[in-house]
Amino acid sequence: MSRRGTRFISVQAASLLLFLLCGCNHEGADGSGVVAIFGGIGMGRGEFSYPRGLTLSPVDGCVFIVDKAARIQRFSPRGNYETEWRMPEFEQGKPTGLCVDRHNRVWVADTHYSRVMLFDRDGNELKRFGRTGRGPGEFIWPTNIAIDESDGSVLVGEYGGNDRISRFSADLAYRGSFASGDLEQGGTSRPQSIAIDASGVVWVADSAHHRICRYSRDGAFLGAVGRLGEGPDEFNYPYSLAIAPDRAVYVSDYGNNRVVRLGPDGRFLGSWGRMGREPGELRHAWSLALAGNGILYILDSWNSRVQLIRW
Repeated sequence: MSRRGTRFISVQAASLLLFLLCGCNHEGADGSGVVAIFGGIGMGRGEFSYPRGLTLSPVDGCVFIVDKAARIQRFSPRGNYETEWRMPEFEQGKPTGLCVDRHNRVWVADTHYSRVMLFDRDGNELKRFGRTGRGPGEFIWPTNIAIDESDGSVLVGEYGGNDRISRFSADLAYRGSFASGDLEQGGTSRPQSIAIDASGVVWVADSAHHRICRYSRDGAFLGAVGRLGEGPDEFNYPYSLAIAPDRAVYVSDYGNNRVVRLGPDGRFLGSWGRMGREPGELRHAWSLALAGNGILYILDSWNSRVQLIRW
């Protein structure tokens, strides 16, 4: 057996053992709240080369992760490797965001090809849409996608000059854009993540403005919280959002190496994590997702791993 294969098995076995030992406890054995860790640096199965996008299937809880090798890997909810595929083109650049809908289809923001691609859960391409441009339904660098389950519409965030959120119907007809323009009116700079809460509020990680914005479903600006910094109500490139059933909002604060929890009104409720390599420590968390059992999956990018925590 190769060294790579041995490493993969040991990483998976250790993470599964840690998950079983910690189970549903509030805190892991080290007091960090970590209940499992999986991944590692490399190009083998279950390893990553600078992973940047993570999402969970609402159907079966499987984990999908895209890295800078343009690979999308699928794992079981406990972090066991299942399969992978590679984007059809990647010479110009790699995807940065993805999501899974209630039909178990995987939507990928193919950033440097100015398009969105749709796959089934095994990596078979179903469709693609978008082209380079600044007009309606066109993209510069799309970074992230969210599905509005109320009507099946698709929201796509992008930057590179457009810096906006575009909405498409379930059959991918363009329906308009928002979150562009003046800062005070809700304009964004590199909107890196979109999440929709149970009341229909659209939350956007306005990463280069170091704040979190809120909009109505029709795109009206409802307000923002945050500024550049390290303290409460401050962020350093917030990159990803996840919303809990109680409408609490989790934010991966990439530059501050932490996860922040906000109330439904945007009020700061606490933070988790610090700079480092040990369990409970982060090196630039790019993405996160919340499972139905309350476990938070954090893509610890520079450590090339996923940490599962119960907060």
